[in-house]
Amino acid sequence: MKHPVKVSVIIPVYNVEEYLPFALESCVNQTLYDVEFICVNDGSTDGSLAILNDYAKKDQRIIVVDKPNGGVSSARNKGLELACGRWIMFLDPDDYLAKNACERVWIEGEEGRTDIINFGTEIVPKQPKAPAWHYYALATGTKRYFEFTPHVLFGEPSAKPFIWHQAFSKELLEKSRVRFAEDLKLGEDMTFLISIYPHASKFAFIEDKLYNYRYVRNNSAMQVLRKDPLVKMKQHIEVVNKIFDHWQENGFSKQYGGQLLSWALEFIVYDLEGDDISADAKCVLSTKLYSLIEKYELNGDIKNLSKTGKSYYKSLTKMMKG
Repeated sequence: MKHPVKVSVIIPVYNVEEYLPFALESCVNQTLYDVEFICVNDGSTDGSLAILNDYAKKDQRIIVVDKPNGGVSSARNKGLELACGRWIMFLDPDDYLAKNACERVWIEGEEGRTDIINFGTEIVPKQPKAPAWHYYALATGTKRYFEFTPHVLFGEPSAKPFIWHQAFSKELLEKSRVRFAEDLKLGEDMTFLISIYPHASKFAFIEDKLYNYRYVRNNSAMQVLRKDPLVKMKQHIEVVNKIFDHWQENGFSKQYGGQLLSWALEFIVYDLEGDDISADAKCVLSTKLYSLIEKYELNGDIKNLSKTGKSYYKSLTKMMKG
């Protein structure tokens, strides 16, 4: 049996030999020593595995798992199976941690006795500047919540859609049993976050910039998928399906159905209103979203939609008619 550690950092690795040493250096130089770094090589065909093995020989805290390619969610879930830390963090292998990231998470978690810690992010490089949306979604002020309300999830910009600037207590992960959806090619972070947040009761948002996000990387999975807006929207519909299913199964929809539906309408309809998808495709996708609203019995929550949600609902019904 492995010795429990304070923090586990899960790193899914696939063909990132150019960036991987930088990520690993940020791990082994953490100010907190009692950390394990679970590196899951997901069938890389470049030199990534050799780099991992080389670092593992130098630092026993680096645990290398080699598995056939199954996607980032599969790799992260494998890491969760093995993690022994009281706190779980995620690092994408083309990004890197601030030197005090693990220590700061540990102190915040122990002193605040919280479930989820949401921390600040540095976007690199500074030039060319990332789109404004990235700065909005990663803006984190110092706040604490002592119960779950829809505002924590849907009102705090940094609560979603990214997993890597958040840390989760092992207790929460074991209690909720939430894992990454391995059949999704896009939106796996969003699905995980919206599924797990209602299971938590204490949340800490801290300004400390503990994560360095490299927002530009050639041929990343996200960039490739986003080149085809129709494929992206089909995946987003599936994201909504999985979240609706989890919320209904756990009874969250009964209490917060209106807020969930408002989010889903904005998430889908905002992009459908653009010019990248044909009218026929919009009709099909909007009809599918509406069928999910019916399937999960959220029709009764239409009256409880936010002002923005009501506007998107009108747009949805219009697109369904073609």
